[in-house]
Amino acid sequence: MSMGYGAAFAETIEEDSIKKFVKKEFETFMGCAEDCKLDLEDFARNIDYDREDCDKDLLKAYDNLCNAFKKKTGLYLNVAFHSPDDGDSYDEVSGIYWNVDGMYQLTPAGKKMEKCVNRKFFVTFG
Repeated sequence: MSMGYGAAFAETIEEDSIKKFVKKEFETFMGCAEDCKLDLEDFARNIDYDREDCDKDLLKAYDNLCNAFKKKTGLYLNVAFHSPDDGDSYDEVSGIYWNVDGMYQLTPAGKKMEKCVNRKFFVTFG
């Protein structure tokens, strides 16, 4: 199997902006991570793949943060990680980032076409 670049994107939010919506829950999560002496990078790399190995209190604080954000904004928040070693020098995210899902919805015209129009991603070299 050959290797190559694949496209991806993220709707990112800065920590200061998260705090505007859910300051208490964000600080609780970050404090819990510090108490666990957890490398937040490791957490961000593994949270989507292996919740079983996470500290229970930290996982609860993370879920509380994400749920509070959803309740306050109607959007989904998650922490993620992108390794610059796996990307390109033009990547706009590197390392830990906070991602927000649920930002966009189809227009009425787009809804009529959603079964026959597909979003496809690609990268180019130049």
